[in-house]
Amino acid sequence: MDEMETTADVPADVQQVPQVAAVDPDEVAEHNAKNVANRAKVGRIHAVAALAALVIFGATHTWATSSGWLLATVTSIFAAFMAGVVLSALAHEWGHYSGALLSQSRVTVAEAPLNYFFMFNFDMATNDTRQAFWMSWGGLTGSWGLFLALSLLVTQDSWASAVLIATVFGSALNASLFEVPVVLRTRKSNEFGGELAAQLKSPGVIQLPGVIAGLALAVLLGLWNT
Repeated sequence: MDEMETTADVPADVQQVPQVAAVDPDEVAEHNAKNVANRAKVGRIHAVAALAALVIFGATHTWATSSGWLLATVTSIFAAFMAGVVLSALAHEWGHYSGALLSQSRVTVAEAPLNYFFMFNFDMATNDTRQAFWMSWGGLTGSWGLFLALSLLVTQDSWASAVLIATVFGSALNASLFEVPVVLRTRKSNEFGGELAAQLKSPGVIQLPGVIAGLALAVLLGLWNT
């Protein structure tokens, strides 16, 4: 998801019905078919990336726990961090896409991931505020759903497992701190695109909260595991 915009709110007594241009059914069918094909292509790429991240994390974690080498431990921690970054980005992006899909938003799926993870464009002119909210909450559901899933599935027995969970937590927290204020302000202004642009330009939007929270959780879990 790389672009979003909604129409401005107007009083109900003067609200105008949007003038919808005639849509060519063949063009819509072609657009949808292309989206399906591109989604399958991007999905395969993302699936390989997720699998590779998990396999590398698992292999280095096993190496570290079985050998006790410092080199293996450091490598496993780095692999855990990278796996957390990759899985968080994928869960968040596919969550956004799922929210857009469930709300029947008009989107254009890219032929290949942009900047590794971004996979679709949210049609600013066509979609409304409700659909933008679905897309936003979908992304956050993906982020926190991943955190919950890994918390249940990954045994806390090493610094690597601690770093994996902490990285996912920090990413989900940063996503929430960025997107929730946009949604809340949009409930008043009904201008999702404008609120998103303002958030992107805000000097207060930084990754520091997630980094601090992630490091703190990693230390707590790591000490608990040792």
